Amino acid sequence: MLSASVYADGNQAIAVNANYAKRNEVTGLTEYRGNVVIRQGTTLINADRVIIYYEDDKVSRISCTGAPARYQQMSAIDDNLIIARAESIEYLVTEDAINLKSNAALTRNGTSIKGDSINYDLAKGTWTAKGNEEGEQKRIQLVIPPFNQNTIDEELPSEKETLSDQLKDIT
Repeated sequence: MLSASVYADGNQAIAVNANYAKRNEVTGLTEYRGNVVIRQGTTLINADRVIIYYEDDKVSRISCTGAPARYQQMSAIDDNLIIARAESIEYLVTEDAINLKSNAALTRNGTSIKGDSINYDLAKGTWTAKGNEEGEQKRIQLVIPPFNQNTIDEELPSEKETLSDQLKDIT
């Protein structure tokens, strides 16, 4: 179920600022270039170039490129801010997902993910990340904030010891 703030984004006007715009009235394809800033409710996109694709007179996909392009929106899961950046961002509006490619990074609720590519399902709050053997980002990096100490179960210390032992075996 979408939270009220994210659901409201789709019902708000889209405001665009750019140095250049080009639109094809027949296809609806619209291109913006030069310090592009797009805002719709809690959604904010900053990029060097943005192409907006339409299906049935509705925005279906937004393609962003930049050094890097940036995207942010309130999460539909828990009203935390999702912040993403990559050289290429595909916002699949109809699928409620974002695909980040090339030097990708995503932060949500204190957790940060870096990789060559990250696919994030905005509605479900699920993600996949990949590295690139040939690029700079060979492996993914994940940083998870510490858990609240007040919620630790009594049995957890023995589980921590087991995990610690397992980590020693790996290294």
